[in-house]
Amino acid sequence: MKTLKAILAAMAMTAAATAGAQTLKMQHQVSGVTTYEASTAVNLVVVKPEIKIETPDPSILTVNTNGTERNVISVYPCDARGAFDPEGEYLALGLEKANGKGIGLSKAGKVWKEEYSVNVGLKKGKTLKVGKQKFTAIECETEKGLKDFISEADYFNKATFTGRLTGKPGDVTLTYASYEPWSLKGDGVANPLVIWLHGGGEGGIDVSITLLGNEVVSLIRPQIQSHFTTEGGEGGAYVLSIQCPTMWMGTSKGFGHGEYPSLYADVLKSCIDEFVDQHPDIDRNRIYLGGCSNGGYMTMHMLMRNPRYFAAAYPTCQAYLDKNISDNEIAALAEENIWFVQSYDDTTVEAETHCIPTFRRLMKAGAKNVWMSMFESVEGMDNPGQKLFGHFAWCYLFNDAVTMSQEQSEGDVKPSNNGGGSVAPQGHANIFEWMNAQVLSAPEITNKRW
Repeated sequence: MKTLKAILAAMAMTAAATAGAQTLKMQHQVSGVTTYEASTAVNLVVVKPEIKIETPDPSILTVNTNGTERNVISVYPCDARGAFDPEGEYLALGLEKANGKGIGLSKAGKVWKEEYSVNVGLKKGKTLKVGKQKFTAIECETEKGLKDFISEADYFNKATFTGRLTGKPGDVTLTYASYEPWSLKGDGVANPLVIWLHGGGEGGIDVSITLLGNEVVSLIRPQIQSHFTTEGGEGGAYVLSIQCPTMWMGTSKGFGHGEYPSLYADVLKSCIDEFVDQHPDIDRNRIYLGGCSNGGYMTMHMLMRNPRYFAAAYPTCQAYLDKNISDNEIAALAEENIWFVQSYDDTTVEAETHCIPTFRRLMKAGAKNVWMSMFESVEGMDNPGQKLFGHFAWCYLFNDAVTMSQEQSEGDVKPSNNGGGSVAPQGHANIFEWMNAQVLSAPEITNKRW
């Protein structure tokens, strides 16, 4: 009898507890994507609870992104896009850093995938109290966590430009993104412009791919922006990142390494011209051009087609074969301001057939302001000690770690992970300070259209 009473009492207690238990429903709003040197990650999740709640203790929450359990390290009230708002109806959940848990391209390779699961819940045994209510579970799940996401790419303006192809009838449309600091716009002085051309994997129709695929967004971060000065001495620079629908190395004869003109040579120059025309405060004598791999190839191509238009160039693991650069082109390039960046263990674009022989020929041609940072290998800086693929030399660039050059000679190179060499070009501390110091001299540059 006592046993039966005990069982009934336990059942009653369970029923009472169950009756008091509630599930708090939340709706996933957006995911926040962070870009690192060799990957992306979802490190922020924004949700909207069905009722307004005070900021909960992060330690009671659990978030699963794309099948991986994540630690919640911060929670704050915000608006629908994750911006802090003390009166906001939404909650932003900051997650512990996790490289490689972020976005990826669709099979078509031109847009991001939408499929990405996000699940928010309460840790086992934890409860969430809101007034007199007590919640023992949270219901919040989506399989489309990247249908809409926020990132540093949101600080850029997006636009398109249509112009003619080179060596082939017809027009083509480029997509581009521009960072235009409010501190520079309308300041009444001339401001520098930094241009970046993407690698082979970032072509398409969504320019955020070019910004996030290789951490190009680092160009707008304070550390790199601080290296640039305006005519009036203030800090900062405009940034322009341009995307072609396929690859810069495409030609009328197929994929090339400098044998034929790029299909995009004319339209790219026209796009740059129009952007500069639309921003009269850009200093036409301080336009800097760079890119990685496929974009490094295009950097070299643009230098050869537009001599003395760019104040400096920073081709990174550039893919323009040295054997396709004529002696006349070398003579012209020797008059340019160029800083090459590459890793000696690059197996995608071999330094011995691209960057190194070109550098030696430029030295022989009497180049005075041409430099080359040759790293031994690519070591991670977000995760110290991690060895990355040798082609990823841009990781040093975007981590502001290109500080030294090889000696200006035709001799053997001496790869070094200590900044890329042993010489400080013109006494500058890094590649961006060197770039900032390069200014075209007279005659005045005009925006000639090709």
